[in-house]
Amino acid sequence: MRSFTAYLLAFLAVCAGFWFGFGSESDVSGKESVASGRATPVILAPVVDAPFSDRLSALGTAVANESVALTANRTDLVRSVHFEDGQRVGKGQVLVELQVAEEESMLAEAKAMMTEREAAHRRALELNGQGIAPDREVQAAQAQLNAARSRVQALDVAIRDHVVRAPFAGVLGLRRVSVGALLQPSTVITTLDDLSVVKVDFTIPETWMSAVRVGQRVHARSDAWPDQMFAGKISAIETRLDRRTRSATVRAIIDNVADKLRPGMLMKIDVDRGEAPSRQVPEEAVVQRGDEHFVYVVGDDGVASEVAIGVGRRQVGRVEVLSGLEAGQRIVVEGLVRVRDGSKVEVVAVRDGDKQ
Repeated sequence: MRSFTAYLLAFLAVCAGFWFGFGSESDVSGKESVASGRATPVILAPVVDAPFSDRLSALGTAVANESVALTANRTDLVRSVHFEDGQRVGKGQVLVELQVAEEESMLAEAKAMMTEREAAHRRALELNGQGIAPDREVQAAQAQLNAARSRVQALDVAIRDHVVRAPFAGVLGLRRVSVGALLQPSTVITTLDDLSVVKVDFTIPETWMSAVRVGQRVHARSDAWPDQMFAGKISAIETRLDRRTRSATVRAIIDNVADKLRPGMLMKIDVDRGEAPSRQVPEEAVVQRGDEHFVYVVGDDGVASEVAIGVGRRQVGRVEVLSGLEAGQRIVVEGLVRVRDGSKVEVVAVRDGDKQ
């Protein structure tokens, strides 16, 4: 029984100590609450009307302005190669020549036959003029002469087809043939790309159709050159939209004067929709609760008032305000954690640098 009484007294002592300790802490917190009634230091920024740039970003793949895999029109052995890997060539420049010995001998024979047909045609005309040869002999001689001339022209074309030329100015790829190789029409000799400009196709949503037009300026970036911006313009807009995505394909032409861009590169395209005056606030001043947005406006009396606003477009560091604020009002941008509606604040500075 004595043991029970001792345990009971010890339990009551612990409870009493806990109660008095709690009361002391309550007194301390109460003092802190009184101390917290002091003005909260904050930094403000003004609500401004400034140009707001509206841009659309998209991804596209670069392709050459003109691109072709060069092949031959005839099957024959390669006689000579006149280019190197990666060489820049002009339009019409000779790249590869094939063996043409057989065609040249056939052309010589055809020219001799044409000369003979021309002489026979002249004799038929003379005899016909003298009334000796009938008109049908003149016509037959003319037909034979025409056939001989056609034969010569066909062989001329065949010989020209044994020479591969650059169809346009550009940069060659890797050489894939050698002298003595049997070249067929399906054999790729090399590639040729016109890299003076590159084309980039990208898609835009249906809602942007009214804002994008041919000739509009764009800016492109590549991970290969992260610190450089490439200027260009929109050259064409697809006439039809994709039925599933409701998007349209847009083609941009990007200047490539320094030959830094290559076909196949992933390009990040920024389409500038233009600038228009807009009411703006710093992004960090906006407090979001659910679907609603608020800012704290500080008046001349140094009291913060919570104001609901309507927000529009966003940029890095800036938010467009559609309603709720007037230009020139000052709002809290730093110290928001301790600011409440109706609380007193101490303005330490204004974001534009004016000390208070």
